[in-house]
Amino acid sequence: VIGSLLAIMAIGVPLGLDFKGGTFFQVQLDEAPSQEKMSGTIVPIISQRVDAFGLKDTKVSALGSDLVAVEIAETDPKQIERIETLLKTQGKFEATLDGAALFEGSDIVQVYRDPGRGYGVQNTANSLGQASFGWQLPFLLNQKAAQSFSAKVFHRCTATSFDAARGTSYDCDPTFFFIDRPAGAVLVLPDIAYNNDTQLLLSGNVFKNIPENTSMDLLLRNADVNAILLDENLSFTQEQIAQLEEIARFSPPKRAIVHPSVLQEHRDRLIGLGFRVSEVAEQDTKVPWVWAAVGARQVINITPGIANLDPYVENEKDAKIFSELLITGGAASAEEAKGELKSLEVLLVTGSLPIGIRNISKESVSPLLGKEFLWNTLVIGVVALLLVALIVFLRYRHPSLAVPIMLTGLSEIIILLGVSCVLRVNLDLASMTGILAAIGTGVDHQIIIMDELLKGTGNEEESTAGMSYGARIQRAFFIIIAAAAIAAATMLPLFFGIGAGKLKGFAIMTILGVIIGVGITRPAFSVFAEYLLRREKKTA
Repeated sequence: VIGSLLAIMAIGVPLGLDFKGGTFFQVQLDEAPSQEKMSGTIVPIISQRVDAFGLKDTKVSALGSDLVAVEIAETDPKQIERIETLLKTQGKFEATLDGAALFEGSDIVQVYRDPGRGYGVQNTANSLGQASFGWQLPFLLNQKAAQSFSAKVFHRCTATSFDAARGTSYDCDPTFFFIDRPAGAVLVLPDIAYNNDTQLLLSGNVFKNIPENTSMDLLLRNADVNAILLDENLSFTQEQIAQLEEIARFSPPKRAIVHPSVLQEHRDRLIGLGFRVSEVAEQDTKVPWVWAAVGARQVINITPGIANLDPYVENEKDAKIFSELLITGGAASAEEAKGELKSLEVLLVTGSLPIGIRNISKESVSPLLGKEFLWNTLVIGVVALLLVALIVFLRYRHPSLAVPIMLTGLSEIIILLGVSCVLRVNLDLASMTGILAAIGTGVDHQIIIMDELLKGTGNEEESTAGMSYGARIQRAFFIIIAAAAIAAATMLPLFFGIGAGKLKGFAIMTILGVIIGVGITRPAFSVFAEYLLRREKKTA
């Protein structure tokens, strides 16, 4: 007990999100990975993404076969939104040109954070004179990817004019950058939404890195998706049904990304054809829905220098190999620009998850509400102990027998809290419930010991009157150990997280309570109880 009190004072009791405030995310994967892939790849990648934000008290753990739990001590809405966006992203980065892949995130061997190489946020102004903030992220391709990139962009610019002072002007092809490009998917959206998105792409959006005159056809070709446009009644035509059946027949399973306005009956029809249907919400009326649906992030034109036109190189075999490149973007504020830069940097550094993300849920507890939870829990614990004391007193009608039971229960609480400090087990509502359950079980076991010791005395049964105190205690411990083993065994599925979720804390504290009870407090109580009974017997 003294050691536990010292641990509590020196280390402090680690509180979970329920008591100190924070956010809990539950990430569901597209499929259940192997245990090796879950623990060796998925959990470490998600941990790196969360740690990259410099947050304290973060915890990432597997939760069942296809779930990952993420706990962070953060409740700021903007930060939470940024982290949620990052967590629900598989993180597969791709750059394409005219529908062909230029390079992927796995081809990037280093991301530079050196401002001397261009890294960082700059205060700029757009073509309309509006204040904006541009950001740049320099990176290094491996040799093979750099050679392939340089060959694919070779002379991908067309000369448009020549000026003696300025030289040749070029119109260069655009490259598209995607995060989680849904290659091979089908987009289903109303014709009116498609036309509206086409106009938004042509108008451009400097804050979303969409240049003016971006072509819808070129975006869809680079994303490698087909678009199915619903008529004014939001219905499929017979030709579209036939087209969908053909797609599903020759390349199952397919993914269908639907606009929020698509009716449930049409979604069911797609599921019946074998499509995996997912909805992408409209987040901003100034951003094309198609842009978000295909995971587009930037459109950046090739420069004449990258295309080996300035200076001019005639033969591809003599072309300069470019391995150090820049990704650029912009935002309306410095904070947004820093957030976009950081998110992309984290994805490129940590790499993509081997399995896609199906959905993500979250719940947040404010620090003030957490303190209220803690206070209410302490009050409930004190009330529970008082009620137990009352029942024990009514059972034995003697304070000298009831008080040791209560002191042992209190000691068990202190030892449990001390062990949780040493093991760094966060205390949440489930853990506190486990402590109360362990104390309740402990009181039951102590009553068993006391009843065995009292048998043959007073009004108790005489069947064990001739047995020694040691034999009676041994008989009581046979029952206690059997009950404790059963209690611990029932907690094992929760401990290993088989669909247990946040109940793991309950299992940990219950198992620790059983171990501490059987190994420390029950034997100590039996010795103390035997001493009291012997002393009362002598007094009598």
